[in-house]
Amino acid sequence: MEMNKKLLFLVTEDWYFLSHRLPLALECKKKGYEVYIGCKDTGKMDVIKNYGFNCYNLKLYRGYSSIFKIFMNISEIRKMIRITNVSIIHAVSVQSIVLTLLSTLFNKKVKVIAALTGLGSLFLAKSVKDKVIKFFIMIVLVLGLKKKYLKVIVQNKDDEKFVNKNLFCSKNKIAIIRGSGVNIDFHKFQSEPSYPPITISYVGRLIKDKGIEQLIEAFKLAFKSNKKIKLLLVGSFDSKNPRPISKNFLENTIKNDNSIEYIGEVKDVREIWRISHIAILLSRREGLPKSLLEAAAAGRAIISSDVPGSREIAVNSINAETVQLDDINGLTKAILYLAKNHKVRKIYGLKSRKLVESDMSEEQVIIKTLSLYKSFN
Repeated sequence: MEMNKKLLFLVTEDWYFLSHRLPLALECKKKGYEVYIGCKDTGKMDVIKNYGFNCYNLKLYRGYSSIFKIFMNISEIRKMIRITNVSIIHAVSVQSIVLTLLSTLFNKKVKVIAALTGLGSLFLAKSVKDKVIKFFIMIVLVLGLKKKYLKVIVQNKDDEKFVNKNLFCSKNKIAIIRGSGVNIDFHKFQSEPSYPPITISYVGRLIKDKGIEQLIEAFKLAFKSNKKIKLLLVGSFDSKNPRPISKNFLENTIKNDNSIEYIGEVKDVREIWRISHIAILLSRREGLPKSLLEAAAAGRAIISSDVPGSREIAVNSINAETVQLDDINGLTKAILYLAKNHKVRKIYGLKSRKLVESDMSEEQVIIKTLSLYKSFN
């Protein structure tokens, strides 16, 4: 007997749903699913409602610092499950997964898709407090992933290995699906600008774990050797992140420096890649970075840290120059090398486009995800 087609997306915040899961949810709606969205309203919930989705404003608290807040979240999610009678919960990110597993602890009817979008800043932290929290999360994940009707989505091979070996999750429960994908018809290939300066663009949240400090330091060193380069920083500040970059820090760092420009958030990222020659991301760890997917779709050469997630889309000497974490010298050389080599950038850009056209397109991601839902029948 086929289960009811009621599907809940559980994400931390409304803006994230819109940027990463909207196309999938719209396709689910077309396929006859009754789609519910549970997330924190940061001002974009009405936008989600306008697409015809049933929305629940959850007071989700970032982090795990308060036992009381965790129990409040669990109570909210359990209530929402009772009201909606959903058959599948698609939980996105570690925090949403942990809350979902705790909320459905004794519920054998609800099926769970646990979508790991990366292992987060917490898994990179080294403080005693964060180690204790990490231990608690690992216990929840190890036990929770044994749930009978559960599938784990990872975005790269490194995370697949981690889930299998460290979380003791059988491989037949794990599926590699390349992030949220990229719409290759919307994000078309664009020839790079023919005019100087050579523009290197970072797109994403401004937090320390994205390598912003190292990027600025290396770019300033590169600029001493090549005055015909420019750095664009595109994205928002995230004060609630465990390791934020402050607005004051950035303003003081780039003060009186015309070679570095911060332009905040943009409505259409295609305009950034239209005026850029190189995409750059120096994350300490990723699931599969959407910013690089979109840059690759536009046909941009990439500079990236050689870390899980990023290395799936930034392949050294194929479409990217990759560097080790915190290697300022290596990063400076990579910037100078790509800045002066138009032919290499052109080759890398074409290879970038081919990579996303393989199994990283939005269409492929949606097909594979819908197949996971059907596997529960």
